[in-house]
Amino acid sequence: MGRLIDYTGQRGCIDMGITIQSSLAEVIATHKRRRHRVENLNKIEAEIDAIKTKGLTHERDVVLWKGKGDRYKTKFSTNETWDAIREARPCMEWCEGIWFLHATPKHSFISWLAIKNRLATGDRMLTWQNGVDPSCVFCTQQIEDRDHLFFKCCYAEEIWSGLSRKILGQKFTTSWSDVLRILTDKSLRRVDLFLVRYTFQLAIYSIWRERNSRRHGETPIPPLQLLQTLDKQVRNRISSIRKQGDRR
Repeated sequence: MGRLIDYTGQRGCIDMGITIQSSLAEVIATHKRRRHRVENLNKIEAEIDAIKTKGLTHERDVVLWKGKGDRYKTKFSTNETWDAIREARPCMEWCEGIWFLHATPKHSFISWLAIKNRLATGDRMLTWQNGVDPSCVFCTQQIEDRDHLFFKCCYAEEIWSGLSRKILGQKFTTSWSDVLRILTDKSLRRVDLFLVRYTFQLAIYSIWRERNSRRHGETPIPPLQLLQTLDKQVRNRISSIRKQGDRR
């Protein structure tokens, strides 16, 4: 039945007359059956009687891991343990566009923060501290928020356009909400969908990195130069995937 305190709560020890430190052997040897108004306590009493009837063996105790459906197993599963200790929530529509096969983890992480609007953009910094310059470091014309930085700003638009316009064709857009929908658009070919997802994350990561460099006074990288670097990175990633044996 699992850990009884999970089944009955703290009150169960008192109602059953069993201390929290008791072992099963001690309960079998000393416990006297009680009648309860609560059905789950009566089930425990019945289980204790069943074990008494079978009798204890002299085999060593074993450790079991709690898995899905409250089933206990001898084999440890990271996946099932993670599910057991967290509060599960439904998957968001955009999750497949962020966590996918052959993605680069650091790109996925920054993209995830961007989708959650947790990056320290100018508009958010302004709410934390007065006197901060919230303007976009690329165009200096507007307040820097997530939707402006990805990809309404002229610098960011040039990067995103250079990476994805030929892939997307008429579907190309700089609207944040529309781009997120494209990331899960199953009407795209598999290769095109992967390239859109990968270039999206690479663009987010690289624009954010360049933005931070400029805020710290480092030498700006022109958009054309950055675009050439990113294009090479995408090609190198495709080559590395092929070398891993995935030729899809």
